[in-house]
Amino acid sequence: MMRSMYSGVSGLRVHQTKMDVISNNIANINTVGFKRSSTSFKDSFNQTLTSATAANADRGGLNPQQVGLGANVGSIVTIMGQGAAQRTDYGSDLMIDGDGFFIVKDPDGFSFTRAGVFEIDAKGNLVDANGYKVCGWKAVEDPDNPGQQKVVQDTVTPINIYEGDNLYVGAQPTKNIEFTGNFDPSVSPQKNTISFYDTQGNKYTMNFNFEKDKNNPNIWNVSIPTTAAGPGGAGGNLEITINNEKKVYFNGTLTISPASIEFDQNGKIKDPTQSIINISGIDLTTLVDENGQPCNMGTTTGTTNGGNTGAINIDMTTVTQFKSKATVTSQMKDGNQAGSMTGYSIDGNGIIRGTYSNGQSKILAQIPLANFKNPAGLEKVGSNLFKETGNSSEFDGIGSEVSSLGSRIQSGALEMSNVDLSYEFSEMITTQRGFQANSRIITTSDEMIQELVSLKR
Repeated sequence: MMRSMYSGVSGLRVHQTKMDVISNNIANINTVGFKRSSTSFKDSFNQTLTSATAANADRGGLNPQQVGLGANVGSIVTIMGQGAAQRTDYGSDLMIDGDGFFIVKDPDGFSFTRAGVFEIDAKGNLVDANGYKVCGWKAVEDPDNPGQQKVVQDTVTPINIYEGDNLYVGAQPTKNIEFTGNFDPSVSPQKNTISFYDTQGNKYTMNFNFEKDKNNPNIWNVSIPTTAAGPGGAGGNLEITINNEKKVYFNGTLTISPASIEFDQNGKIKDPTQSIINISGIDLTTLVDENGQPCNMGTTTGTTNGGNTGAINIDMTTVTQFKSKATVTSQMKDGNQAGSMTGYSIDGNGIIRGTYSNGQSKILAQIPLANFKNPAGLEKVGSNLFKETGNSSEFDGIGSEVSSLGSRIQSGALEMSNVDLSYEFSEMITTQRGFQANSRIITTSDEMIQELVSLKR
């Protein structure tokens, strides 16, 4: 009888533990990134009254006779299923759609979370709701592509949006210009302009003309016209407008190669290999104002001769010659003024890009994810954080690119709890009935003991 009472007590304990787990699940039904837990039971050890015996020639075998001594908690497992998405439209709120965990730096090392409630603090750090810094990979200057950034996938460090040169983007000189549109063969010459930036972000605009060749109607000669008079009344100066307002003059020698473009009978460029016009000898140190005084300007692209004489490529590949309205225009394919940060964005692969007042953008950092062989082996430490354990596998200090895990980061949304309220309520009912049944074991065993004690009367 005492065995049955102890079994009932053990049943009460395990059902109470399960009820505690269910209650915690329900309490966190609206907790961002919360992962519910599931409880399972196992029987306790058994007392063997009679051991099993094998069959022999005289009698058959006998099974063991055992009395169980109650139940124990077998496991409390964290279920890492995906939670539903909640739209917030707040740019720094991030949701992981798939596997992986955000990496944050706490006083004891690294912690991991699915709760992407992030914001930028006063110093530019990307932090979670606990104030812990979100970690990732930083971007550096790409040596193979000047002016561009690339992410170095190395040991994760705290991400700071405002650090270093992130708050601005420097001026980039123009290397390439493209003409698009159509030449009207009945209109010659056709006057156009080209613009380009120097290393200080000054914008230059100068005339650029196309004139039909007298001997071949499919050939257009390229020229840069000079002014009739420049500083002091001297002729032969090339007039350039700076920043759309100031006129300056260049009296150097420009080389245009090739100096013409040719169309075929179908109205398209005859030889695409000859469709790139190179202008060299743009020496900005020779610029003078209307009074003949030197202008202190930046340098151009492709610099030679001390860094002041540059070259610009003009792509004419897509230009056509049809009997139609003349629509040829030029646009810069690269080069820009300096700009200051106006905002940032985070894409599906965790790449953080800064946006700037000059219309440019650049990569600032990338958010990687930590992945574990056994995510359920992580230890919950509160505040939506997990810590690695001996059964979760170790964090390598680097992390994984989001796309390599088959996951995606959604900006402006949060992952909600994966608690299913209908399931938890049904589990609560069965747990309550189990608890009641075990309490009946104790009261019944108590009545049997009372009957035994009453025999003495």
